[in-house]
Amino acid sequence: MRFLISCIVLIVFLGAHSLSFSQSNFVVPDSINSFVFSKGANNQIKLITPFGNHVLKDSVFIYEKFKDLNFSKQINDIGRPLSNNEYRSIVLNEKLHLFHNGGGVVFEDFEDSFRRVDNSTLHLNQASGFYFEIDNRLHLYGGYGLWTHKEYITFYNPTVKQWDINYHNSNYVPTARWKAIGDYAGNKLYILGGRTGDSNVALDVDFDLDDIFLYDFESGMFKSLGKANPFLIKTYSNFALPKYESSIVLTTPEKITMIDFVNNEVVENIVLGEFLNHNSRFPCFIVDNNLYYISGFDNLSIKSYDLTQLDSEEIQKNIYPLINDTAESEPLKVVLIGFVSLLIFWVMMKLFVYQDHIKDLVLYDKSGIYYRKRFVSMSATEIKFIQLLSSEPFVSASMLNEILSDKEYSKSHLTELRDKFVLKLKSKIENLTGEKDGVYETKHTDDKRIKGYKANGAFKKKTSFIIHLFKIK
Repeated sequence: MRFLISCIVLIVFLGAHSLSFSQSNFVVPDSINSFVFSKGANNQIKLITPFGNHVLKDSVFIYEKFKDLNFSKQINDIGRPLSNNEYRSIVLNEKLHLFHNGGGVVFEDFEDSFRRVDNSTLHLNQASGFYFEIDNRLHLYGGYGLWTHKEYITFYNPTVKQWDINYHNSNYVPTARWKAIGDYAGNKLYILGGRTGDSNVALDVDFDLDDIFLYDFESGMFKSLGKANPFLIKTYSNFALPKYESSIVLTTPEKITMIDFVNNEVVENIVLGEFLNHNSRFPCFIVDNNLYYISGFDNLSIKSYDLTQLDSEEIQKNIYPLINDTAESEPLKVVLIGFVSLLIFWVMMKLFVYQDHIKDLVLYDKSGIYYRKRFVSMSATEIKFIQLLSSEPFVSASMLNEILSDKEYSKSHLTELRDKFVLKLKSKIENLTGEKDGVYETKHTDDKRIKGYKANGAFKKKTSFIIHLFKIK
């Protein structure tokens, strides 16, 4: 019985221990007031103070005092307190480096302490710029300083111990910004959002950006990639985000969001309330699949979240493309709208021209003649004669005889047939147009012996508006 109870207690203990490991909580001692939350070159979570490091080892903070006060004196000389608001950390050449948020000052880990390695000054010119590493060189994109947001990239050159500008060849330069979300992969810098301001509104007011672009270090060119998917709520960060596999990790109170720039994918993992007290004044770090972050605002603690838990089927996921397809198609929409508008304008113009063109014409087809909106039916013989009048300036009596009859009649009989035919046709035209002499008898201009007929006006074959629409002349 005792053995059974012991087994149960052991199982409960192991379960509790496993849970605490997956979601650990380490209280920051009240005695630690000024520190930089960072991850060392050996993947140890540590709190850097002016006098020593508090290193997290086996779930316990171990204090490692610096051998002298040189670091503390240098921090005092700079005049900026040692905190994550003032200093950022990054590993270069397998050494932990601290650099000032605005650029300029650079420290490196040296003999279990820190020493200043730059010959620069306190820039205060790229606050909250996105920081990243290329070939063990520290780079900064954007930032804020001297009342303006920045749009350029700088880097720290350890050879001359100075900062320099990365010059580009691009005509397109994205909007200046700070607090951008970024990633460096394949010799390309990817940037999402950030914040910027408008000097026409107020110097102390900025707003979110939602654009996405890259900078190619080989070509020295910026390239716009489009707009962020509106499903992505947060598009800025005070710190460079940690990377897990091929994605950077963005935390909000209810989500762990994986952003993969290269594959254009966002995976939202719903973890309700897990990061409710995440203090965004501090960065996050990943060590052995565990995401470490500072929780709380008065009483601080370091918490960790086991990212392998996200593989569980119990975790709800939202997956969508990072770049908004609608935004990508906006230029095409503008072109299509412009084309359709131009087409409508052209059709309307053609319609007005068509209406003006037929306004005073007598139109005909196989069924009759038209004038404005009125119509009179015609026989096939009458239509044939009108068609001849529309194509010939003079229709002789003999030509009309051939239309009226293919039989041989006397001259007087043919004259009578012509007179009756023309009189009837003139009556129809007069009823339609009001014109008494729509067709009249006349002599040929070159030979007065030849009698014939002309139309007092224009007969035109009726054509549809569609045919007129595509008629060039």
